Amino acid sequence: MRKRAILYTMKAGFVFAALLLLTGAHPVFAQQVPAGTDPLTVSIDPQYPAPYQAVTVTPDSTLIDLSSSQVTISVNGTVIQKGSGSAPVQVQAGAAGVASTIKVVAVTSDGKTYSQSLVIRPADVALIVEPVSTSHPFYHGASLVASGGLVRLVALPNLRTASGALVPASSLVYTWKNGDQILESDSGIGKSVLTATAPVQYRNATITVTVATPDSSGVAQASAFISPVSPIVRIYQNDPLLGPLFNYALPDTIAMSDAEDTFRGVPYYFTGSPSLTWTVNDVASQAGQDITVRSNGAGSGTAVVGFEAKQSDTSQLGDTSMTVQFGAKKSLGIFGL
Repeated sequence: MRKRAILYTMKAGFVFAALLLLTGAHPVFAQQVPAGTDPLTVSIDPQYPAPYQAVTVTPDSTLIDLSSSQVTISVNGTVIQKGSGSAPVQVQAGAAGVASTIKVVAVTSDGKTYSQSLVIRPADVALIVEPVSTSHPFYHGASLVASGGLVRLVALPNLRTASGALVPASSLVYTWKNGDQILESDSGIGKSVLTATAPVQYRNATITVTVATPDSSGVAQASAFISPVSPIVRIYQNDPLLGPLFNYALPDTIAMSDAEDTFRGVPYYFTGSPSLTWTVNDVASQAGQDITVRSNGAGSGTAVVGFEAKQSDTSQLGDTSMTVQFGAKKSLGIFGL
């Protein structure tokens, strides 16, 4: 029906223009809007505003000429912009759950009036990313995503009613997406946690969660960019009294002033527990987290201590090495003690 109506209008306009050419008159066309269509549309950015966020409101139309129309934009009855054209305007959203009604009225050059209204109800959701990867137990930093490893994402919504009451997270509807694909089995009421497998290295993924009330009166959205990293290993000194000194990773070259030193190797960002091996001067020494290096006899020299972590089922590999200088004299300090 829509194609026929437009075709009929074009034919009628052609006949009308031909008659005007024959009579020598100048044509004046009225703006025609096909029945059953929305001549005026209003878009907002972002689509799901957070509390007190700036929102861009843009009127648009492919059926009427807004440049020759008087366009009025109001929020909760207060006019914030009045003029011609489709220029966007910024408005500020209110508190969480407080609705704001945006109304756009367009009056065309031939006196016809078109209007469109929408209601925004600010809501917010925080998305926490918890990679499941290896590190040491006292690691203060955030663990990074392992290639092909597990990632746990937790949605913390802040959706409120018009009175300001917090909507229980268990009653909200969660829709999880990997890129443009909806994760049907992981979405639903109360499903605020997603456990997924990260992509392999050099490939990224965008996980999006949309949280809504059962009647869709409040909607919030958040996204997380998942980018796997290469596994790494670090070597720390394991003090006999203080234990592993995780606050300082050992550099490429160290001086061993005592007769022996113990070192601990730590694998970071592996999907599971890799096998750990040590070498001394490229010769296999022992397996496990720690290695104790001793200097025998008098004199000084160097040795290269290597550490490797390997996870056979995922082909993840990390290695490092350091040069240990032994036989150096121990500093007596400023008091000679």
